[in-house]
Amino acid sequence: MNSKKSGTLTLTTSSSHSFRAKTLYLVLRLFYSPVISRFVENPAESGHQRIKPPKSLSKKFTIKKRDFYDWSVYDISPKPNSKPKSKLKDQDAEKIPERRMMYIPGTGFTIPTSSEHFKFVSKTFVSDPYSTVTVVLHPLAPKHTVSSVYPKFFELYSQLLDELTPNGEIDIGGDSSGGGISLSIVQHLNSRGLRLPNRLFIMAPSVDFVQPKASDMKKVSDLDPLQRVDQSHAAHLKWVNGEMPLSDPIVSPIRGNFHCLKGIKVVGLVGTYDILEPDCIRLREKMRDEGIEVEWLVGEKMVHCWPLMQAYLLPEGKEAVGWIRQKMK
Repeated sequence: MNSKKSGTLTLTTSSSHSFRAKTLYLVLRLFYSPVISRFVENPAESGHQRIKPPKSLSKKFTIKKRDFYDWSVYDISPKPNSKPKSKLKDQDAEKIPERRMMYIPGTGFTIPTSSEHFKFVSKTFVSDPYSTVTVVLHPLAPKHTVSSVYPKFFELYSQLLDELTPNGEIDIGGDSSGGGISLSIVQHLNSRGLRLPNRLFIMAPSVDFVQPKASDMKKVSDLDPLQRVDQSHAAHLKWVNGEMPLSDPIVSPIRGNFHCLKGIKVVGLVGTYDILEPDCIRLREKMRDEGIEVEWLVGEKMVHCWPLMQAYLLPEGKEAVGWIRQKMK
């Protein structure tokens, strides 16, 4: 990995491209797009995500389903017997601040999330006995749209703040559609009188609903085996459902307020074989120009949200997870 600093932006580039990554890319180009097309064109009737965390995670983590409307929301924390041995005295250990995170997995607004998200979140963020991650599986379009779903994120975040210890820290994060929602939430916390997070994690975030027709995105689309510009735009329209302009910062946070992000550490990443890369470039440059501290990883020849693929022993995925853990400290 090579890093270069420009103002408040530190840009790290990963150029590794393993045989496994090349093979996976070819498989995705052949088989993945037709499967996803069926989900986009025929979304789940109820619009609710019913996927559960893999049972294998229960060996190392305590997983509790949270009662929050009819959403599927899970709190994941280390099991007491999995705590690493510490040389700290009891009184010193008590001074270590509790860390919490609200994580919103990507869904493309219409597609149920995958079990890989739970594996990724557990391995990447639930890394010590002081961490709890709340994974939020929100209802999906077209049955559920932004006007009914979006306000509830603030209710849940407020609950997490109420549960936080006095010196505790809280982060917000997400990937793809969930990354865009996470950024949008942070931009609107002040107006709702809620505390800002300590850190914001955004992996390949969807940040501009107006952009899917842009020529720079279409150039990348020939390289992206997971997403199509037309399908992405169709999903955006289902999520918004005519309830607000596509340029509204709620759904296009790149057009929102960035001043509130000052003092928050932002950690982001995107692959170059991702139709969202052009928007992510604009996003990180805008954050730099606003004086926001940003750590950003670029995965050369990597696909959309490639760190999720560490579950398939992708070396680049494992490398990215290590980078994220280091930068989110």
